[in-house]
Amino acid sequence: MIKRSTKGSSPEQAATAPRVSDEEVPGCFGLSPNQVVAYNLALALARAQRRWTQAEATAALEPYLGVRWSVVNYSAAERSVAGERIRNFDADEIVAFARAFELPVTWFFMPPDPAAGEGAPIIMAVPDGGRFGKAITEMVDLVFGDRSQVGLLSTRLGDFLDHLGALPLTAAQRQIQELADARVANLVRHSFANLSNWRTSLRSLANQIEDLLLQAQVLTYDDLEVPEEARS
Repeated sequence: MIKRSTKGSSPEQAATAPRVSDEEVPGCFGLSPNQVVAYNLALALARAQRRWTQAEATAALEPYLGVRWSVVNYSAAERSVAGERIRNFDADEIVAFARAFELPVTWFFMPPDPAAGEGAPIIMAVPDGGRFGKAITEMVDLVFGDRSQVGLLSTRLGDFLDHLGALPLTAAQRQIQELADARVANLVRHSFANLSNWRTSLRSLANQIEDLLLQAQVLTYDDLEVPEEARS
C-alpha cells in the first residue's frame, strides 16, 4: 500500500506530491479514491469554480448534509488529499457535494491530470495495487464504464424511465425528452414534406423505426453478451 509523505502540503501540492511505501517507490505520486474526491472538492474547480470561500462552501452544503460543517472540518476534508489523515467520504456526503456545487456525482471521481506530477505519473493507490498502484486512468473507466457496462447502464436507465409513471421528470430529464420529441417531429415533418406521398412516407417511417428497434435490440444483446439461443 502506498503511503503519503506530504505533511503540511497544500491541496495543490498534494495533487503532485510523492507517496512512498516502506520501501521507496521512486517516480510515482499516489492518490487513493478518497483523495481523488478531496482533490476535486478543493481543486478541480468545485469550490474554485464557484469562487467560494470555505465558509461559503459550508453554508451551501448545510441544507444537503443536514449539519453545518465548521470551516476547520471543511478545510480538513480538502487537505485530506495531502495531510496525515485521509478523509473517508461516504455516499451521502458525495451526493451532498454534487447538489451543493451543482455538479454531477461523477465529477468528484475524475482523476487529476496523470502528468501533473512534474514528470512523475500520478497513480491510483488501492489495496490491490501493490507497490506501484494502479493506473490513474482506471478511475476514468470506473466513472464512464466500458462498452458492456454502458449497455447495462442504458438498459437500467430505460427501465427506470419506463416505470417512472406519473412521477415528475427532473429539468435535465425533461430537456432530454424535449430534444428527443423535437427530433422525432423534425423527422416526421421532413418525411411528410411531400404530402402526395404521405402514405409511402408513413410506411417507410414505420419500417425505419422497426429496423432501428431491431438494431437497438441486437446491440443490447451484443453488449450484454447474450447467447444466440437466448435471444428472442
